[in-house]
Amino acid sequence: ALPAAAQDPANDPRCATVRVAMPAELARWSNRAPLVAGATTRSAPVMVIGQAADVRLGTIDAATLPATPGRAAPDNAPYAGVALFQVARAGTYRVALGAPAWIDVVRAGRALASSAHGHGPMCTGIRKMVDFRLTPGRYVLQISGHDGASIPVMIVRAPRAAA
Repeated sequence: ALPAAAQDPANDPRCATVRVAMPAELARWSNRAPLVAGATTRSAPVMVIGQAADVRLGTIDAATLPATPGRAAPDNAPYAGVALFQVARAGTYRVALGAPAWIDVVRAGRALASSAHGHGPMCTGIRKMVDFRLTPGRYVLQISGHDGASIPVMIVRAPRAAA
């Protein structure tokens, strides 16, 4: 595993001289649109799969989130929020974050189990990636335990594993 600093180009001097080829599914990572997360599903915006966003979070009590987060937020990381997204085709979908936070994908009030997780490609600004196997329908992306009011986020259809 790469050190955490390697995931943040601002903190890794090697990134100043490295040009990274971004995986095709994440090519739009640098073209982020602003998005204000909701505190509940009623106030949640819709994220578009394949479009990156700078998601504005709020200081939200975990009890108001659609599902109990998979991990309790540390005292110094009170920011959270939710967004909706629509899956048209069954498959594995990847949530990429540009900073540390907890990711839950929620359906019918229940957080779903992830199928894989890891770091993003070195020097891309992608800190964390979590995969979920999803069927067609509407989902809630729930982000919690972040220490800042904004976080880069992208949901993409994950590439098929090499056979």
